[in-house]
Amino acid sequence: MIYLESRTVSRMVVYFEDVEVGYEAELGTYEMSKAEIVEFAERYDPLPIHTDDEVASQSSHGGVIASGFHTFAAANRLVTDQFKSNLAVVAGLGIDDLRWHNPVRPDDVLTVRMEILEKRRSEGDPSRGIFRLEVTAENQRGEDVVSFVDTGMVRVRDSDPAQ
Repeated sequence: MIYLESRTVSRMVVYFEDVEVGYEAELGTYEMSKAEIVEFAERYDPLPIHTDDEVASQSSHGGVIASGFHTFAAANRLVTDQFKSNLAVVAGLGIDDLRWHNPVRPDDVLTVRMEILEKRRSEGDPSRGIFRLEVTAENQRGEDVVSFVDTGMVRVRDSDPAQ
């Protein structure tokens, strides 16, 4: 089954039935520039460790690091672009087990991977299915930087629950 078909060629719609438990994919890379780290932090997480070279250089990290929420957002962007953009999404239901493992520094390149952990029909609406996927991002040194479990609801192609 092809999940990562290029959206520039054609748009494939992936339904609940198409999502296979155990499916794994590398979703691509994302480079965290210093300018983007500072810009995100100034807007959403304005701690000096993310925005001020002088203050950050005196910290245990020895320099500016990305906000954890920026790291999460970058990983989620690749999940959205490479997987969810073709998925028949109804709604996001939540994020569980969000963990920041190591700091992200300017010019780190994150590689994002996902695995479908489970899926089930919605108990209240047979035209909907629920899936959980684990997302992990690591830096170019092979260190995990963020991981989380994403739960979402998608449309079912065939709403007969016996299928």
